[in-house]
Amino acid sequence: MPRKAAPKRKTARKTTKTKRRKREADFESRVDDFAEEVERLGRKFEKKGDEWDTWFHKTFGLVGPLISSIFGIIIFAIAIWIIGIVNVPLSSVFLSNVISFLTVNMGMFFLIFMFFSYTSYFSKAWKKIYVPFSPLFTAVGISIALWVIAHAIRIANVTTGSVVLSEIYSAIFGSLFWVFLFFFFVGYLLLVLKINAGKHPHITPDGVFKHKPRILKSRKTNYRMQRLYRSGEDKILGGVCGGIGAYLGIDPVIIRLIWVLAFFAWGIGILAYIIAWIIIPRNPRHSWED
Repeated sequence: MPRKAAPKRKTARKTTKTKRRKREADFESRVDDFAEEVERLGRKFEKKGDEWDTWFHKTFGLVGPLISSIFGIIIFAIAIWIIGIVNVPLSSVFLSNVISFLTVNMGMFFLIFMFFSYTSYFSKAWKKIYVPFSPLFTAVGISIALWVIAHAIRIANVTTGSVVLSEIYSAIFGSLFWVFLFFFFVGYLLLVLKINAGKHPHITPDGVFKHKPRILKSRKTNYRMQRLYRSGEDKILGGVCGGIGAYLGIDPVIIRLIWVLAFFAWGIGILAYIIAWIIIPRNPRHSWED
């Protein structure tokens, strides 16, 4: 008699493994949904930013990058002033070195702001002229980033006195010219290969790269019981509050206010929202393409 019970145990184990795999698949699917929605949200912000840049450049023309650079250096100076106020009671050597470096190189940072502002302007206003020079601008931008990183390492090494950090700073600072040449030649090599292959990214008239939105496939779901879903019709970020409001029969605005209060009162609102965004599935009856 005991031997006949073995097949039931095997069946129970298979059922448990199947359920476990199903739960894992559902969780992975929800994580994929979260990642896709965040990516789409990022594209929306990117599109809005590109629209703002286009309006700004069309309105002010060649003077626009200069205006944005001036505003940038003003904010930069305010940030230095705030760091100085914070450092008064702290008397930190590290912060003092940061303030000294930023103040001495304020003119250099203004030129850096000008470089990136005009690069952005030329890439949108004169796309055909910009493309042949794009590897040059890319190489210069990478060199500038490494220059900033090298000085950040040097400032950090003032307080630590690490030999390793000193060697890293010397290696980065001493190889800036060669890094520039490397990315310069590699950039033009890739540009020539793209021209020969005929592979050019299609650019819309406003200079924004077109994105092909992926069609989201709805999954079959059992509707016999009431489930909590994220709303695709009443959503601002992920549709969590809209879904909870529909599930509880409450105005979603109240749910959003509670979430905002949780963020400012306990500081856990953002983390809780992201977790709910991942765990709560989409409502398959709603459209999630926008």
